[in-house]
Amino acid sequence: MSNIELNNNLFTPISRCGCQLKFIQSLLLSLFLLFSSVVFAADKSITLVMGEDSYPFQFIDDEGTPQGLLVELWKEWARVNRREVVFVARVWQDSLDQLADGRADVHIGMAANPSRETQFELAAPISVVTTYVYLHKDLSDRTRLEQLKPFQVGVVSGSMFEHELSMRVPGLTFKRYPTRESLLDAAQRGELVAFAGMEGYMRDQRLQQQLSAVFPTHNRILVRQTELHPALSKGNVALRREIDEGFANVSADVIRKIERRWLGYQREQSGLAIAMQLGVEPYVDIGVDGLPHGMYVDIWRLWSQKTGIPINFIPGDMNGSLEDVRSGKADVHIGYPESDDINTGLHRAWHMYTVKSRLFIHGEQRTDAASLKGKRIGIFPTAPYLAKVKAALPDTQLRFYSGMEEMLQAVQKGDIVGFVASAAWTQHYLLLNKSWAEFTQVPEYEYETDIFSLIRNGDEGLASRIASGFNMISPRELAEIEQKWILNSRDHVFVNVEKQLELSATERDYLKGLGTLKLGYLENWAPMEFRDPSGKFSGVNADVAAMMEQLLGISIEPVPFKEWSDLIAALKNGKIDLAGSVAKTPEREGQIHYSEPYWPSSWALLSPIGEVSAFNLEQIEGRRLAVTEGYQMISKLMAEHPGIKLVLVPDSVTGIEAVARGKADFYVDKVVVLASQLKSGQYQQFKLSLLTDFAEQYSHFGVSLRHGNFLPLLNKVIARLDKTKVQEIHSRWMNFELDTGAARYKNYLRTGVIALALLLITTLIVMVINRRLKAEIAAREKAEARIAHLASHDPLTQLPNRMLLDDRLNQSVLLHLREQAKFALLFVDLDGFKAVNDRFGHAVGDRLLVDVAAILENSLRKSDTVARFGGDEFVIVLNKIVDLDSVCQVAENLISRLSQPMDVGADTVRISASIGVAIFPSDGDNPIALLQKADRMMYLAKDAGGHGYRSS
Repeated sequence: MSNIELNNNLFTPISRCGCQLKFIQSLLLSLFLLFSSVVFAADKSITLVMGEDSYPFQFIDDEGTPQGLLVELWKEWARVNRREVVFVARVWQDSLDQLADGRADVHIGMAANPSRETQFELAAPISVVTTYVYLHKDLSDRTRLEQLKPFQVGVVSGSMFEHELSMRVPGLTFKRYPTRESLLDAAQRGELVAFAGMEGYMRDQRLQQQLSAVFPTHNRILVRQTELHPALSKGNVALRREIDEGFANVSADVIRKIERRWLGYQREQSGLAIAMQLGVEPYVDIGVDGLPHGMYVDIWRLWSQKTGIPINFIPGDMNGSLEDVRSGKADVHIGYPESDDINTGLHRAWHMYTVKSRLFIHGEQRTDAASLKGKRIGIFPTAPYLAKVKAALPDTQLRFYSGMEEMLQAVQKGDIVGFVASAAWTQHYLLLNKSWAEFTQVPEYEYETDIFSLIRNGDEGLASRIASGFNMISPRELAEIEQKWILNSRDHVFVNVEKQLELSATERDYLKGLGTLKLGYLENWAPMEFRDPSGKFSGVNADVAAMMEQLLGISIEPVPFKEWSDLIAALKNGKIDLAGSVAKTPEREGQIHYSEPYWPSSWALLSPIGEVSAFNLEQIEGRRLAVTEGYQMISKLMAEHPGIKLVLVPDSVTGIEAVARGKADFYVDKVVVLASQLKSGQYQQFKLSLLTDFAEQYSHFGVSLRHGNFLPLLNKVIARLDKTKVQEIHSRWMNFELDTGAARYKNYLRTGVIALALLLITTLIVMVINRRLKAEIAAREKAEARIAHLASHDPLTQLPNRMLLDDRLNQSVLLHLREQAKFALLFVDLDGFKAVNDRFGHAVGDRLLVDVAAILENSLRKSDTVARFGGDEFVIVLNKIVDLDSVCQVAENLISRLSQPMDVGADTVRISASIGVAIFPSDGDNPIALLQKADRMMYLAKDAGGHGYRSS
């Protein structure tokens, strides 16, 4: 009994322990299962679906790897939250379908709209994108979405744009494309005039450049700032909470770095901060208005216009501007010289420019290496070309100076004979200091320095954004900015950047099958075209032909002709394909094609010095006029001036000889051809006078009828003959300085001096020769000045002609642009002049024009310009005006003075004037725009009753 009791007592506590053990085991099992489920859940990866071509937010690169801003954000989310993610890329609509079908857990980012909010669970936004509708350049007048109803707007299928735009403007029509790439290709092909897209730049830089030219950034309409949300299956609240909490753990600093890597700048910034060095005009400086100006500033402003990214400039000195970039105060340096020997350690984001530096020598000193031996030359110690200067002038001493002012003072003291510095900067500085005429540039010692826009190392996103923006700027746009700031065409670097024209595939195929073109030319018609002593085709037309070969990638074979009539006949019958300097005449219509005009074709009369100057054909009625056979003017001379006796000659040399031998009284030819002949000094007994009857003619290229398809391509080349290129060709072939014979007579003088030692009587001979020398030199220099004057002045009134006016206007534009000042252009038309001509005759009319010119000149300041525009029209340039009221006072004074009776010989006449006024830059920032505006204002004044002026 006691044993049993004992056993029972023993078993009782054992039973209680067994129950407790089972409870512990169950608890441990539950904890294990919970832990296992957590671990299992943590180990399960999340499938992320994404768009494959939404650059720079989500896309697949060339290696098939997911890339983009949103991809980087999700990778950082996965790292911080220790979650594995797998990216799956699809075209946009398929990415939405894959999420809707449950084949993906999350879409990495999409815009919200009512349809998507109903279909998906949207997490908190993780990024923002700005969206636009991009418009074709021909729709620049459309500024509101409502104005796009007549057009189809291109969109990507499944994107938010169709819903968003339909909600804002009901009735819009859409054209859908499966991918962003196919949408942009359609826009580039011309299928669309409007398409919806997001900010950012394209991976295909060539496509972006082509599109930006047709769909410019400034020609777009903002849709909205759109937040991008991760999206997941509807009702999956737990995963949405995990996503939101996970992104809250991502560092804000990391997010900023990711945004900068892909967008190029932080969203909270108002664009890019650009550090700039002061005092480097014409490249960069502060203008009189206190604002940044210069060539680099204008280029960056164009970059901003192309990209839509605002910029602001931070001025500083050379070292301070670099430090601003290193410290992060600025994002980029506007442009800094770097080389392999001298560099800042910053990243070269873009090759901005190439500065040309030259040796400048003071005074009339010789500039060859032997003459500079032992001389001292100034140079900047930080110049990247320092080693090259030492190698080129090993026997010349180099002195280092910290600034241009210090270097100029050293020259004036005689410490150095010259210096090496940036050509454009030096020219600007010397002009301001009125020292430009004291120096000579030595082209043999020219050095190039590369200028780079610099950023901090590791800023790949900013470098890509900078490069993308500059790739959207065309070489022509850069050349226009360069021409505005860089005065000397020899310092230009952008004019020849485009080696070939942008041609379509059809045009390229046509040129490939074209073969060699034969271009006929006159072998003795300098400087327009001629065969040089080595037998090479040379002259103006040779340079233009070289442009054709370079820009079109074709081959041209020059074919020489002795006579113009034979050349034209060969062009008509197809024996040659091209000919330059062809005048457009009704007689040749249907026989040859004509290009656009490409070269001014002024004509002149050559006559003996003793002959009375003639400026129009009426003055030589009854006289003998030699003219080259085949010239188009012959039919006009025979029809309109039957009293002139024509002497037909085969070429210009024969024509001049005809006058020299008394077989003709005058010879007519192009001004440049006659001036070239007189330049040789062989025909010192002749003079030139401009022929006003043909003053406005221009030359064309003649093209064989069988090459009609070549004509539009030729016109593209001619369109490249801008002012800079024309000036370059003109300076090469048309130097009108005449040979005065000074060297020849100096030899006579030396011979006389030697003879003086032998015979005293030769003193008289020397005196005679010396007198003749001076008289001859004076006569030739007078003739030279007269020819130069005739080329740039109206022969009747002696006012500047249209050629000189164009030059003066361009100079005024450059001057006033730099000084941020205004000038006025007045277009003056005489009312009643025709009636005077009809009543009293042309002689009285001509004297009246001379009197009017004197009135206009006497009413203006010496700094102003008055030019005869043509007929009874005059143009006045009033420089540095105060305001419009001061211009109106001048106009009123001119009208009052011109309305007074005028005594012209024995007759008293009365006229009046209508004046149109244009103000730079408000009415136009270039000569053509100003002339057109003033001309319109003049006609409005005339239509209002005349005898007054009109301004906008």
